[in-house]
Amino acid sequence: MPEFPEVHRQVVWLRERVTGWVIEDHGHFGGHFPEMKTDPARKAKLDEFFRGATLSSVTQRGKHIVMALSTGTVTSHLMHAGRWTMSDEPYVSNYRHHQSPPDKKASSFWLVARGRRLEFNEPERRGKVHAFPGITSALCEELKALGPDVLITEETDPAYRQVWTVDSLRRSLSGSRKAVKEILLDQGHQAGIGNMYACEALYRAKIAPNRAANAVTPTEAAVLHGAVVDLMAAVIASDLDYTDVMKVYRKEADPAGRAVQVIKIGGRDTYWVPEEQR
Repeated sequence: MPEFPEVHRQVVWLRERVTGWVIEDHGHFGGHFPEMKTDPARKAKLDEFFRGATLSSVTQRGKHIVMALSTGTVTSHLMHAGRWTMSDEPYVSNYRHHQSPPDKKASSFWLVARGRRLEFNEPERRGKVHAFPGITSALCEELKALGPDVLITEETDPAYRQVWTVDSLRRSLSGSRKAVKEILLDQGHQAGIGNMYACEALYRAKIAPNRAANAVTPTEAAVLHGAVVDLMAAVIASDLDYTDVMKVYRKEADPAGRAVQVIKIGGRDTYWVPEEQR
């Protein structure tokens, strides 16, 4: 699943291409706009929402892409392999699910302006586009429910520039007996960490992923916080070049030759090095 750096890269790409668009047309199929599913006036409301609206900005909130329209707010979650792409300029990146041009059959939502077509491409049909007429991102409940973004960048949504602090992480850990990795993955505590970076950050911090969260010391929490922030910043700076970043995720051994084991935590494959992580 695209995590904070992968979503950030997509937001940068989008901002360069669609900021300032006046939307001329739109269309979709599939399960988009579930928040309007039972509204009998759904089609008319979506037409009023999109047609003629100005797309003023594209920002990031954790793993969500946020588009500010003159008529309200659009949010999207890329889920496993989703991405936004132009029909005449396929979006590709170093992320493993985005290295090849997108399958045109997987585009299930689109906006048209300036003779170009912006498409939401999601092969598994799990990703969703949401429309919130008449409100700004600051009032979107799905965005308000998230914890602070793990990193503040130029692309961070202005309504959510609360810095994720060491104290915030300490409180999240101290109040739970769950595995520490489960706390990292909980977007209600902090937004943007997924399975891949949780494994790597815990390895960097030398903390076993299955250790009880409330057993993590304040000093260890500070190290873990720094590991997450440094990791996210490094991946973004590298333009998603994972060569020097990924030490244990999907590896058989770490750089020191120690065996990487795989266990299930919260239903997710978890890569770690028992010799190094306690």
